[in-house]
Parts: sequence; structure tokens; C-alpha cells
Amino acid sequence: MPTALDFTTLARAATRLRVSPTDAELPAQLAAASQALADWLGYPAHLREGVVETVPSEGGRCLQLRAGAVRRVSRVTVQGVEVPPEEYFLESPRAGRITRRRGRWPFTGDWGGSVAPVPLSARDTGEVEVTFDAGWLTPGQVALALALEVDATRTWVSDVPPVLEEATLVVLTALRSAAGRDPNVVSRSLGGGSVSWAAQRPAVPELAQLLARPYYKLLRRGP
Repeated sequence: MPTALDFTTLARAATRLRVSPTDAELPAQLAAASQALADWLGYPAHLREGVVETVPSEGGRCLQLRAGAVRRVSRVTVQGVEVPPEEYFLESPRAGRITRRRGRWPFTGDWGGSVAPVPLSARDTGEVEVTFDAGWLTPGQVALALALEVDATRTWVSDVPPVLEEATLVVLTALRSAAGRDPNVVSRSLGGGSVSWAAQRPAVPELAQLLARPYYKLLRRGP
């Protein structure tokens, strides 16, 4: 059974691995490979509509969502009051950066100062709230929608970038090749010779990282 996370189809995964599409382990391994790639990208990558996220503001022109691959910002409110859409724009969909056209977003966080308040450290106080759509319609979501006959009037076509689908297949191939092997064992004797494996291989191989790099989001650290 496909999952919403799947960046490619079971049929294509089976073809790449040269196994049957009915292979019992394939669905779970495909979901794991897709999740590993999304984790590396730094944000949930399957299509999510109407996401509501509160964000901290440093009092500058930009707001930074935790999400990446933002498709559309439908609403921004500050202390419950909606900000007119013409006052901001989505500057970077990949980074989830929303920029104010004029002026600044209000500071949210801790204040100091004895006479006049001074902003100290920004944090998410819940005062700034953004509603948006993000991610891509994955092959897994398409397969689920067709199987469940969700909204028959809609045309269900995946829009995952081909390079991300290929990166997922690279991750899946590496995951499959390591299946059943003790990760603590790096070599094994075979008759008169031995076979060695790379120790502590990353969940997302270097080739997959290179392919997916244009969609990578540097995670912000902080409160």
C-alpha cells in the first residue's frame, strides 16, 4: 500500500531494484527512503494544504517559516489581525521566507530596558500566524487518491521534481543493499578472501544529496 510520503511509485521502485512490485518489503522501504530524503531536505516534502504555523519575528522585513517548498501563502495575521496580502510576498519558496514590502514585521520575544523597552531575543510567542500550502503532490498521494476515489473531478498528477524522485531511488537502492546486514559489521571473510563495506554510511548517500541539493533547506536553530 503506498503512503503519502512516497516520492516515486512502487512500480518504478521495483523496476530500479529488479524485484517484483508485490515484494513484501518494498512499500515500507520506499516510505523509509522517501522519509529519509525529506528529513535531509529539512521539511515535510509531500503536499500539505492549509498548514497553519506560528513564527518568531526579529522585527525585520522577513519572516522565516519552518516549512520549505512553500507553494502559496494564503493568510498572515499579527495578534489576530490579518495583514493585507499586498503588503508582503513569498520571496523564497524553498526557504519559506516571507518579505514585507514596506515597513517591518513586529518583534516577538523578550524585552528589556528600564525606561524604554528594548527587544532582547526573538521567540515564537504565537502572535504571528501564517497559513500556507507547501510541498509537492507525491506519486504516493496520487495513488492513494485514485485508490480511495477522492474527488473524481480533480486531475491527480504528481508534480514532484524528477531529480527528487531520482534521489529517492538512490536512497532506496542503498537501503535495500544494506537490508539484513548488521551495521556494526564492516567486513566479512569469504573463503580465501574478504568483503568490506563502508562504515556508518549516511541514510542519504552522497549522490542523492548532490541531486537534491537545490531543494535543501538549512534548518534554523533557536527557540
